[in-house]
Amino acid sequence: MKDWNKSLFIEIFLHGLIMGTINKLPGISGGLYAIIVGFYDHLMMSLKKIGLRNFINSKKQITLFFNEINSFFLFTLSLGMIVSYFTTSKILDYFLDNFQLQVWGCFFGLILGSVFLLVKKINNIDKIKTLILISSFTIGLVVSFIDPMTENRNLIFIFFCGYISICGITIPGLSGSFILIVLGNYKLLLVDSVNNFYNLMSNLLVGTNFQVSEILLYVLITFFLGSVIGLISLSRFLSFISRKYPRHLNFMIIGFVVGTLPIVWPWNQFKQFDNNRHSIEYLNLGDLYTVLIILIVLFLMILTDNYVKNKKVRSNW
Repeated sequence: MKDWNKSLFIEIFLHGLIMGTINKLPGISGGLYAIIVGFYDHLMMSLKKIGLRNFINSKKQITLFFNEINSFFLFTLSLGMIVSYFTTSKILDYFLDNFQLQVWGCFFGLILGSVFLLVKKINNIDKIKTLILISSFTIGLVVSFIDPMTENRNLIFIFFCGYISICGITIPGLSGSFILIVLGNYKLLLVDSVNNFYNLMSNLLVGTNFQVSEILLYVLITFFLGSVIGLISLSRFLSFISRKYPRHLNFMIIGFVVGTLPIVWPWNQFKQFDNNRHSIEYLNLGDLYTVLIILIVLFLMILTDNYVKNKKVRSNW
């Protein structure tokens, strides 16, 4: 097994860049990428060691504490993820403005693919799993057909969004970005607030004169704090659940995601955010492109799953 503590900075940083980008795509989780590359267990082990007990035991030797939590690996990976947020947010902002229907088609394909991959893991069904599936599906439907959640800038709610969406890193198969879509704050937290901070840094470092919202700065800071605290406090519990009851967790995710699919249906999202800039002719052609994108993304998800399986088989030889 590879020793990630001895890996080069650039290697870990690049994995962080990719993982951060993946975390922004609804339907696929950063935890899944960590499994594919092979550092998921190392990441979970490092996060579990970040706690008051380890800090107290090592407070006389701060270096010992940082070594215990694999600080070089965690810092470098986190740095890559943070940098990716500021690069991919600009790209997402452009495509959401100009190809909104196709972007949501891509997201929908990713989410369908994640459901398909989870369904493939089912090998037996019992009463408890059936109850979990029905219950989570019902909750998902209720969330879908009540009044859709809209953008909410309340800082307590923003903190909750950060706290709960970080599950995408610790539970492979559960997308944190998808959770933000359900909560109505995907664009606010992963695009608008990040771009606002990007504008601030551009003004300070380059001397540009971009408009900066003070409210969005508070939103980003609160979301970041919620994510960090959620990652540290939930990692041990969530990794235990995913290791101890992986099949039950799969049924819960499948039921909830399928139940909430109407929320991410591309044409529903397009109607919600459309600002009438597109003509009827474009919409008809856009429909065709969107269906094609959904199918392509779904196909790529299946190919990725086959690649992971083949890699696991080869590693066991």
